[in-house]
Amino acid sequence: MSFAGARPPAAVLRRIGVRTSAALTAVVLAALVAGLLLLLVGQDPLVAFGGLVDGSVGSSTNLLATLAQTTPLLLAALSFVVAFQAGIFNAGGQGQVVIGAFTAAAVGSWPPLGVLPGSMQVLVVVLAGAAGGAIWALPPILMKIAWRTSEILTSLLLSYVAELLNGFLVQGHFRAKSVQPGTNAQTESLLPGAHFPHLAAGSQVTFLLPVGVLLAIAAWWMLRRTTLGYEMTFHGKSPLAARAAGVNITKVSVIAMMLSGALAGIAGAAIVGGVFQADTTPFPPDIGFNAILAALLVGSSALLVPFSAFFFGALTQGGLGLQIFTGTSQYIASVITATIILFAAPRALPDGVLRASRTARRRLTRKARR
Repeated sequence: MSFAGARPPAAVLRRIGVRTSAALTAVVLAALVAGLLLLLVGQDPLVAFGGLVDGSVGSSTNLLATLAQTTPLLLAALSFVVAFQAGIFNAGGQGQVVIGAFTAAAVGSWPPLGVLPGSMQVLVVVLAGAAGGAIWALPPILMKIAWRTSEILTSLLLSYVAELLNGFLVQGHFRAKSVQPGTNAQTESLLPGAHFPHLAAGSQVTFLLPVGVLLAIAAWWMLRRTTLGYEMTFHGKSPLAARAAGVNITKVSVIAMMLSGALAGIAGAAIVGGVFQADTTPFPPDIGFNAILAALLVGSSALLVPFSAFFFGALTQGGLGLQIFTGTSQYIASVITATIILFAAPRALPDGVLRASRTARRRLTRKARR
């Protein structure tokens, strides 16, 4: 079945090329700004960038560590893309990642789960993470539908609630018996059969990395070749036109947000099953937020998200090696990240947001003139 929103292959390739070139331009400009900052503090930019590369892909060990960083970023960035294409700015991916991690750990450490075969245990843990993230994503979209509240604000605030709730539960009822009460705590470890299989011995790269790539391809296909995807993108481009055309806005919004939350929850499960083998507090604080940056860098293109997730994973891992290899502060990687978004974000925002911003500025100008 074909839809009006489906583009011919040449148009798709041209659009991907435009987004790729724009992303590369943002990266180059950010590197130039970071290089100037390094010169101002007396550092050699070439040496620093060499350390960044060595720390991320300079050896097989570092490359595998970068791929391990990429996995949750890929899933969480894809989570943002699915909602964004439907006109929903899911700023609360971090909270959905955290809740997904908790539900995955709670189910994965539950003794009755051990009656299932190992592969089924892993699947149940992943599904538990997806369910936790999807449920946590529901309140913002329901409040938007019922009271027209901003999903940006409500989902973002719920991220902090998720962090606090996770800390309360992990330090309280779900704290591992072997862990003493304190600031840092964790749940009971996953059952042995629930540990995620690793793609390389001694690494933290799990099967969810190739699964994430396949999900990115599936999301791209779904958004362009299915009725639901057409309705989502139609709503994302023009909510009023979609409503006038008979699209069930409530159904589309809820489904898009739940799919988004489920993908973020799987990202949390990836951290639990592939890295810690338990839920921890404090939980890694920047996965969901970096994922938004990774999605915006490539214009929220599902096909390009795996590449941007790898890039941000390399920045994160390379920043750790930067200080070790060159003595340069690892925070230069954060400077590069912020500068990239400074150049990339205006291009990535949907036309409707930009039009609304221009309209608001015109109204303020008219009022000022009066």
